[in-house]
Amino acid sequence: ISGRYGDSVIVETTSQNLLPDNMNFIIVAGVSILTLILVIMCSSIVEVILFLVAIGIAVVINIGTNAFLPGVSMVTNAIAAILQLILSMDYSIILMNRYRQVKRNISEKVEAMTCALADATPTILSSSLTTILCMLMLAFMDFKIGLDMGLVLSKGVFLSLVSIYLLLPALVLAFDRAIE
Repeated sequence: ISGRYGDSVIVETTSQNLLPDNMNFIIVAGVSILTLILVIMCSSIVEVILFLVAIGIAVVINIGTNAFLPGVSMVTNAIAAILQLILSMDYSIILMNRYRQVKRNISEKVEAMTCALADATPTILSSSLTTILCMLMLAFMDFKIGLDMGLVLSKGVFLSLVSIYLLLPALVLAFDRAIE
């Protein structure tokens, strides 16, 4: 517009149509596809529910703590939850897989979870730190949405990591019999 009409042109937009009309459908479709993949890959439907609960709580906390950030955009708010869910779901899968492997040799479930956490930590931490750093790199974009996205998603991945280390083991131990 500036090239054609000069620098004095003012463009006015409204924020009502920045998001697609089918955004809710996109979010539901994303969660549904993720859930379907988890149901196919996991040995128990209870695992899928526990994964979604653990990451879901981290997503809710992340959305709530966005109030402390100055002016998070509508686009970031709209897609951050699904991106956080997808970016950090592998931590749950890694921990659960390691727990199943350790549990074959150690019958005591608390001890098995302790060993699984210790064994899975290098993999989970390296994956999460890589993701957090990649999301923080978005903050260096020239566009403001990069700063929004970078901060919100890196915070979300960190909160998911905390949830996987604190909440998921407790849930798995509490529902161990149902998982089996």
